[in-house]
Amino acid sequence: MDLKPLLLLLPVIILPWVILFFVKANSKKSILNNFKKLNEKYGLEFDLTNRSGSGTLPSAKGIYRSRPVKIESIIRDPAGNKKVMPHTILTVECANGSNFEFTVVKKNRQNSNTFGKDAVPVEDKEFDSKYIVRTNDPARIRNIFDFNTRFKLDQVHKLGFEGAIDLRGNLLLYTEKGLLKSGEALMRFELVLHELCDIADVLKYH
Repeated sequence: MDLKPLLLLLPVIILPWVILFFVKANSKKSILNNFKKLNEKYGLEFDLTNRSGSGTLPSAKGIYRSRPVKIESIIRDPAGNKKVMPHTILTVECANGSNFEFTVVKKNRQNSNTFGKDAVPVEDKEFDSKYIVRTNDPARIRNIFDFNTRFKLDQVHKLGFEGAIDLRGNLLLYTEKGLLKSGEALMRFELVLHELCDIADVLKYH
């Protein structure tokens, strides 16, 4: 049997797996480095005990601007279709004495189909062209999404905002598909962290 063709094929078969291994290893290193940066910059406690399959999903939690905050990697089924996907979630605790709720997502075709029917305009043409807001209290949302809030969210939009900001009970949440791999993703989450803390401050007075 002539093994020469098989030997010639071996690099073609093996090379993609080698590349995949290094890509995954580099991706995991980037995620860990980003969580360590959160620990160093904001004093958040870094945790690597949450296991998923053969790997771990990092998280970081602590107190920032006098509020409990947490950022974590999770595997979830976002649409009830049993297609699990990695997500990163940022949580900021806040005071919300009523049943006030809202959701903010980027305006695109998919989100317009899902949220557009119940969308509430903030009455800022530029902001409303970029975001869809859904809430059970339109008058209150316009007070909370003041000029400063809209300006900061515009900066987040420029960094590739693709997630969702929610107020649910006493928790402000930012959920985004994917893990915290890149410097751009880290910067985006840092901006949203500041923004959610600002919104939590405004909630006390509105």
